[in-house]
Amino acid sequence: MLGSSRLGHGAFGFDERPSDAAPVPQMKRELPTRKMCLEAFKRTHYDILIIGGGAVGSGCALDAATRGLKTALVEANDFGSGTSSKSSKLLHGGLRDLEQAISRLDVAALRRVRCSLRERSHIGNLAPHLSRPVPIMLPVHHWWEAPLYYLKLKLYHLMAPKGTKSFQYLSADEALEVFPMLRRQELFGAFVFYEGQHDDARMCLSVALTAARYGADICNHMKVLRLIKSKDGNVAGAEAVDQLTGKKYSIRAKVVVNATGHMSDSLRQLEDSEAKPLCTRSWSSIIVLPRFYCPEEVGVFDPHTPSGRSIFFLPWQGHTLVGSGDESGSPPDQNAQPTETDVQSLLEGVKHFVSPSFDVRRCDVLAVWGGFKPLPVQSDSLRHTLLKNHVIHLGPRNMLTIVGGTWSSFRVLAEKTVNAAIRHGELSPLRKDSVTAESCKLDGASGWSPKMFIRLVQDFGMERDVAEHLSNTYGSNAFQVAVSAHSSGMAWPIVGKRLHSEFPYIEAEVKQGVREFACTLEDMVARRLRVAFLNVQVAGEILPQVASIMAKELNWTREHTRKQIRETRAFLNTQMGQLTKENASQMNIPIKMSVRQVRKYAGQFSQLDEDKTGYVSIADCCKVMKTMGVKEVPVDLMHNVLRDIDVHAQGKVNLYEFLLLMSALVQGDTGYLRYARLYLDQRKQMQASNVPIALPMELAGGGL
Repeated sequence: MLGSSRLGHGAFGFDERPSDAAPVPQMKRELPTRKMCLEAFKRTHYDILIIGGGAVGSGCALDAATRGLKTALVEANDFGSGTSSKSSKLLHGGLRDLEQAISRLDVAALRRVRCSLRERSHIGNLAPHLSRPVPIMLPVHHWWEAPLYYLKLKLYHLMAPKGTKSFQYLSADEALEVFPMLRRQELFGAFVFYEGQHDDARMCLSVALTAARYGADICNHMKVLRLIKSKDGNVAGAEAVDQLTGKKYSIRAKVVVNATGHMSDSLRQLEDSEAKPLCTRSWSSIIVLPRFYCPEEVGVFDPHTPSGRSIFFLPWQGHTLVGSGDESGSPPDQNAQPTETDVQSLLEGVKHFVSPSFDVRRCDVLAVWGGFKPLPVQSDSLRHTLLKNHVIHLGPRNMLTIVGGTWSSFRVLAEKTVNAAIRHGELSPLRKDSVTAESCKLDGASGWSPKMFIRLVQDFGMERDVAEHLSNTYGSNAFQVAVSAHSSGMAWPIVGKRLHSEFPYIEAEVKQGVREFACTLEDMVARRLRVAFLNVQVAGEILPQVASIMAKELNWTREHTRKQIRETRAFLNTQMGQLTKENASQMNIPIKMSVRQVRKYAGQFSQLDEDKTGYVSIADCCKVMKTMGVKEVPVDLMHNVLRDIDVHAQGKVNLYEFLLLMSALVQGDTGYLRYARLYLDQRKQMQASNVPIALPMELAGGGL
């Protein structure tokens, strides 16, 4: 059931085409440069200007450009840098919406399910190289849940497009074969059904780049300062500043669309200072764990765990994503970042979900991110919509604002928004109806096939995982990247120098990223190469190498290159879960050694750290133990101590952790763990008593 033959792209009917489909519109040009788009802003009066380069904003640009409208798109940061790159990576059909539709007889929720299932197929047609079906296991904890889940999944399948893969029931033993870490005593059985999965940041970027090839002028790092108004007081464009150069541009358009997500009310204040809030938001965090936390090809979603909360495990790019489907409160700060409380909450959920024999460790957290989900406030406008999950609002000065939606609905919301822009702005498109549902493909999708990577291996001499990565990221454009790749200098692979041995990213992708509007080092490691979202320690290690390549491509000075590295490290520290300085609370675990002993072992650490990385391996620690007269390394002691102190990198420790380990050996297991466990118990008591803990993220690293 879970073999590769069942995971093909036909599982959602991606290859279906109606006989009366509209002809595919031809792309107008090669991908323009950022400079070309900036020059166009000076001389063009646009039909539509979209502010916000997330999923919906980029979707609006693509929809408008494919209809023949003069289109401009500006984004204050990078394309997809907000919520659109911090999702669960699922193109879900809305199983929880279906539960709500059944339990509350909610017709709007049922419509949302039908819409999401249909749009999932459309997105698969739009970008088959970026999306794929993924089987999801739904645990059943009690016998009476089985028929209820069966009926829900049966209805779910009947509502999906023709050709969608069906679901199947597994016994408890079969479920444990698929996901061995599950708690056996709380498992009656499981269902397996299919959802869609994609690379969200790459999808958003590809939508924006394809819009540019259809004629839209797009530009990232362009912050809107004010709205331009005509003589009658209506919005007629925007003044934006290029945050790279400080130069200002006046961009004029017949219709302005506000697609800034959870920041939409801030832009509406520029239109009308008395505008009432239209958007609220919720916050959610996701942690990244090593591959062994989840089967490589199967995810798990449990909406009703015995602890009362929902949890999901999803395989993604050789790692495991863990999050909760429960909506959490919104932090007051719009620049909020994930905290240690978020991490500990998710780890506690993992511990209660998996078998007690499976050791869940803090050091296994490789990266963390969090994002705001924009939600429309309850209003008459919302109540009059069919889906009741988004609002397209026409302001008093004729600016359109779109609030709400998910990745599964971004295309249809973009279509509705452009329809509203055409209607209210009295625009004259070449094509009246949208073509993005059936007739349009993203750049790189045409000519792509799931086996295309074989040609890269055969023709260019690339390693298989590198070839698969290029094929599934760039589609048919992967050959352009391969042509620009340098020789590896080895007999095999022939071409493709890796940026890091653990990941399939190669140096040629940095040059490709610059061509794809990557302007900063953060743009590159976070959204062109997804390494910052997978392992922040590795991201930090490759920063100098990536910065050096970008400096040559963009003519950066040495000072600007150093500035980019500093700013990107700050991004990794605050937004991705890394912290270069020790967490103050961790220092509460005492080092029970004399000053002389501390100096001795600190000297040994310095000798072992020959490359001055700040870390030594566990193998090095074992060598030191033998110098202390330990003939055989106490495995249980090593495991128990590292479980508590190794919060930085799986398999490596820093100086403070090294001294803690030596302290454990000097004082003995019981003496050391009494202090460590006392500290951990105190922290748990503080969390249980609702004492606010907004600790910055500890350095989240680790190998695979």
